[in-house]
Amino acid sequence: MLYYLLFNNYYTPMEAVIVFLITVFVFMISLSVHEFSHALVAYKMGDITPKATGRLTLNPFKHLSLSGFLWFIILGIGWAKPVPVNPLNFKKYRTGIRCVSIAGITANVVLGLLAAIIYTILAATVGFSSVAMDYVFLVLQYFMIVNSFLALFNLLPIYPLDGFNFVSSFLRADNKFIQYNVKNGYKILLVMLLICLLIEILFSFDILTWLLSLLYNYVFVPIALLGV
Repeated sequence: MLYYLLFNNYYTPMEAVIVFLITVFVFMISLSVHEFSHALVAYKMGDITPKATGRLTLNPFKHLSLSGFLWFIILGIGWAKPVPVNPLNFKKYRTGIRCVSIAGITANVVLGLLAAIIYTILAATVGFSSVAMDYVFLVLQYFMIVNSFLALFNLLPIYPLDGFNFVSSFLRADNKFIQYNVKNGYKILLVMLLICLLIEILFSFDILTWLLSLLYNYVFVPIALLGV
């Protein structure tokens, strides 16, 4: 993120600071809701591990990963500490894995849509009437964007993302797809990130922003414009 703000002439220094603070705030809240949803569903499915380890909370600092946060600060892509879960405690093993896997993604989609609905109501009633309201709308827009990213990113069937956990629940433990992913998942994600950065540096084309813009323009913006 700092890379983008430092080398983007679109913002003044003061605007860049404000955007930075808003993005960090939204990122921490969105990740906390994501991880809390995993913890809550796991607990409801019969596993007390998330509660015993203090992860059944919306407190962002309980979910914060220092390395993931630093990556987000620098490059705009980060992560939280995974919620510890013991699937053997689930009342229904495979059903529990699937429900826990999609809980975080679902929470981010709901949070993004909720931001769009609030945006709609405020735009229809209060409108862009002041600088303060402009910042409120900016926060809501970032809630849409950040939660779009988290939902899309975690849908990827690559270890250790939620998409992988969901897909693997339908397969045998000795499946070659599972074994390869567990061994190389982090490497795959790192290569994908480096390719995206290289394309942006060489061709000034941000793949992640482009993908998010599709969801933002065709899902959240129409919702937000309903009341305008």
